[in-house]
Amino acid sequence: MLKDGKWNSHELFEERLRKSLDVDVRYSVLDFIPTKDYIYIFTDSLANAMHASHVYESSSSRFRIKIVFLPDKSVGSQTKGVCHVGVAPVRRSAASASEQITQILYGETFDTLQVDGGWVRVRLHADGYIGWISSDQATLMDDDAFYDYQFLPKVHVDGSVVPLRVKPSPQADIIREAVHASPLRVVGQRGRFLSVRLPDGIVAWVEKSSTSVSIVREEFSVKSMLETARSYLGVSYVWGGRSPKGFDCSGFVQTVYRLNGISLPRDADMQFGVGEHLGNRIGKLRAGDLLFFSSNGHKINHVAIYTGKNKEFIHSSGFVRINSFDRKRKNFSGKLSSAFVGACRIV
Repeated sequence: MLKDGKWNSHELFEERLRKSLDVDVRYSVLDFIPTKDYIYIFTDSLANAMHASHVYESSSSRFRIKIVFLPDKSVGSQTKGVCHVGVAPVRRSAASASEQITQILYGETFDTLQVDGGWVRVRLHADGYIGWISSDQATLMDDDAFYDYQFLPKVHVDGSVVPLRVKPSPQADIIREAVHASPLRVVGQRGRFLSVRLPDGIVAWVEKSSTSVSIVREEFSVKSMLETARSYLGVSYVWGGRSPKGFDCSGFVQTVYRLNGISLPRDADMQFGVGEHLGNRIGKLRAGDLLFFSSNGHKINHVAIYTGKNKEFIHSSGFVRINSFDRKRKNFSGKLSSAFVGACRIV
């Protein structure tokens, strides 16, 4: 409550600060932790920290604040990290019951922002997303160890899900797995097997035929991109998913384009801001265009890739599937036709 010109409620201060900063928490941190003595404000932005101080000083508040700039002292020298499991959930908060907002895949890397018990707040190098991962599913490193690991010879998984085995034998026990396009660091070879060093130091073995030196297509073509998209047909929908074990709609689109050499933002509303806007006339569409949908007419909440054939599009909804805008076709989707709000041309 505002009393005698003073903000004596930290909730009001927090509300005022959030509105004035308009922080997208997918890409930046602005957390408030009230304690008996202070309100701790966690942020990864120097500009946000300075703005928070200014708002506090101008509010004549009766409570006290402490600004914690990330990465904080909990990180120490381990400023980088690598995922060492096939697919790990990235959660909104540091709890196993918290919402999965995206995923990090084997071999993918991140900046370490904060360590809290068995959880690590990270910024993914793949797309800048921020969230929490279990410390059991990643290896934290200092700069020297990180770059030593990154400079090892590299191959990529060329299969949906590939086992990493304890010995160079197809009957050997599986100690980890890696999904399509994951980078593997090679330290040796025996027969038809490569030995690879996992981020946590364990050496595993993978069949050479399951790998490729480069998995990203060197030259973009719409035909190749649609072949990549179709290779995932039938993969289940998973909220926050971005792997062959499960995709959400934007994770599917992001992965398909990434494997064809084009980086896109993580979420559908952000992907809507990329490329040339085409409006919602289906006759103007070309194969490879991104289609955007809104179930409420306001917020973009679904994305698909136009195939250019029979007014069809491929997307993840329940599973990766193909639907059509053409009422005469069996795969026509009235629900999505009415929710279509526009398209963007990326290439």
